[in-house]
Amino acid sequence: MTLPAPLAVVLAEIGARFPHLADDPVLAQSLFENVTSMVADAHARYAGDGPPAIVSDRYLDPEHLATGALHAEHAQHPAGAMLAAEMLFDAYLPVFVDEVGARTPAEVLRAARALHAGVWSRFPAGAIAYTEALRQRVTTANLDARTQLARDLHDRVAHGVLAGLQRLDLVLLTDPPAPDRTEQLEAAGRLLRAALTDVQDLAVSLHARVGDDRLDDALRRHVDDLFPGDDLLTITTTGVVGTLPNWKAEEALTILLEALTNRRKRAPGSTATVTFAWSPGTVVVTVRDDGPGFTPGGDAEGRLGQRTMRERAGVLGARLDVESAPGAGTTVRLTVPRGSL
Repeated sequence: MTLPAPLAVVLAEIGARFPHLADDPVLAQSLFENVTSMVADAHARYAGDGPPAIVSDRYLDPEHLATGALHAEHAQHPAGAMLAAEMLFDAYLPVFVDEVGARTPAEVLRAARALHAGVWSRFPAGAIAYTEALRQRVTTANLDARTQLARDLHDRVAHGVLAGLQRLDLVLLTDPPAPDRTEQLEAAGRLLRAALTDVQDLAVSLHARVGDDRLDDALRRHVDDLFPGDDLLTITTTGVVGTLPNWKAEEALTILLEALTNRRKRAPGSTATVTFAWSPGTVVVTVRDDGPGFTPGGDAEGRLGQRTMRERAGVLGARLDVESAPGAGTTVRLTVPRGSL
């Protein structure tokens, strides 16, 4: 496609200002297509009935989202595209006014608004796609790091603790010490077994992956691994089930697994339910047990666990409520906004 001479001049000026765009064939082609599309959109808006909108209502147009993803792939910050658009608007406005034959002040204003809308309509979607692409990279890197840490915990730390336990058991069986030493060694063994369980649970939690599953199905899968044969734990789902963006689902799954691990530590043998309540705007997950409960803000371990869960909920823009009292069981309620990103 051959550009009109004035538009070709503007493109050349943009290329000179941003040589990385002009030198990369893919980005240069994207720039060409976007500029011609912007101008065509502006003409359509000017020719349409009624005043053209100053901003676009097509923030999530798939074509514009694809452009933002392309810029992220090439590490091109959307601010650069914004500067290029400002150059286009400033240089091309007089040309556009002549092209549409605007003469009166009202027509010139209409032309300016049409061109502005044609240009601006690309940037909300582009910036959103760029941000989402970067967030996916961070999420992938985080999950990969967690997987590696989980592997090290399982293959190195857990195996080391298990080897220590086996040596303790061997000493107790083959060379029984004095009774007071036996009691001390058995106590040490109990501590090591508890530590081994914690390490194994942590490894499973760090390795938690939702993948292509729904959040509730992913939780069921991990519960089978963490708490095999736990007939006192049930998971139910209400509402029209949907999906969460993967990064949200991963964080939510980690919070829920922590809540269930706390239940095993603090309320072993208690009956527990996990309820997923789906609505168009949120998913509310309630973890409730009938265990002994506790005083909120009590021991340091409990405060640390809750703080970690709250920090993860904050990343999600979610709300975490913990209700408990001695003798009244514990309820953990996680409210996650579904959103599209």
